[in-house]
Amino acid sequence: MSFLHSKLSFYIEEPLSLDSVFDFFNTHFDIQHGANDDVLASITVTKSTDSFKDIDFSAGEDVYLRKSASEFFTIRAKCVVSNEVQYLKCLKTNTYIAMNKHDGTILIASPGENPQAEELVFIELIRDLVLKNEENHGVVVLHATCAYKDERATLIIGPKGAGKSTTLLEIVSKFGYQFMSGDKTFLWVENGQLYASGWPDYPHLGLGTLSKYPEFIGKLNLSEDIHAAQESLWSTDHKRAIPPDIFKTIFASVPAGFTCLVGGFLYPKLEPAPASELAHLNDHVASMLPHIERIFGENGDAVLWNNYIVPQDLLGINRMIDECKKAASRLPAFTIRGSGILTNLDALNEGVPSHD
Repeated sequence: MSFLHSKLSFYIEEPLSLDSVFDFFNTHFDIQHGANDDVLASITVTKSTDSFKDIDFSAGEDVYLRKSASEFFTIRAKCVVSNEVQYLKCLKTNTYIAMNKHDGTILIASPGENPQAEELVFIELIRDLVLKNEENHGVVVLHATCAYKDERATLIIGPKGAGKSTTLLEIVSKFGYQFMSGDKTFLWVENGQLYASGWPDYPHLGLGTLSKYPEFIGKLNLSEDIHAAQESLWSTDHKRAIPPDIFKTIFASVPAGFTCLVGGFLYPKLEPAPASELAHLNDHVASMLPHIERIFGENGDAVLWNNYIVPQDLLGINRMIDECKKAASRLPAFTIRGSGILTNLDALNEGVPSHD
């Protein structure tokens, strides 16, 4: 499987299957059978725990592969380092992981006791490897949804609850845009122009937003939940995590591996109102900056659950952030205030300069 600069190889012993994991990533990753050269990691998946039987996890360090406000997405583990190999035992699933960065291998012992929870372990491992590698290659990660139309991407940026996902679905369902990314957008600059790639993740949508789309209600069996939450339907307390492959079955989407130029930015701030107002936003880069994510931290000192990949070029990522800021400053940006219900996007389309 590959994404931008990152390649991973999987060797999966029968009767194990990672089909559900690959389904999650195939909205944005190129996934093929066969050997890959120059891989970030060769990952072997087996049922055998023999390689871990001598590791004393009771004395290990408590770590989180993922720490979430939702217990469902939280992944706790014990970590032991022996002979420069990191050994982990995921406590919810009894999945074992051995990460050897010196020979580029990762061994995973999968008991298959809790398939749904174990799927999240594999997803988090792949996310961690690729996010770190892309940052080392100077790719900037922005917490933003993204849609595509007419050879350019429109990025939708804002804090939690601002209406990023609501705006994304509005323009995809009504204005001929294609779904590109539901949570993160990857950015870089080539020849002075800003490029974007989407990323597979679980965008969190409120029941109020989901209730506008019968396809979501049917696929996710939400009728009873929506009926029970009528008095607080638009509260952020009722958010649901939606797998990226669900989006692809409901809305037109760009193909896996797709990249394109960025055309403009939307900054929603939605609230109950009779209408929406679309207005130009000058000097929008200051509003974009807080949403840039640095997995290694600004100084490369973030505390992370594994050291298979370490920061390699902090100056390089800082330079690319500066280049992205400069390129973004030349592109149009708009605020959306009010209900989020849009009747046209003419102002946005007219404001995008030519990239010729």
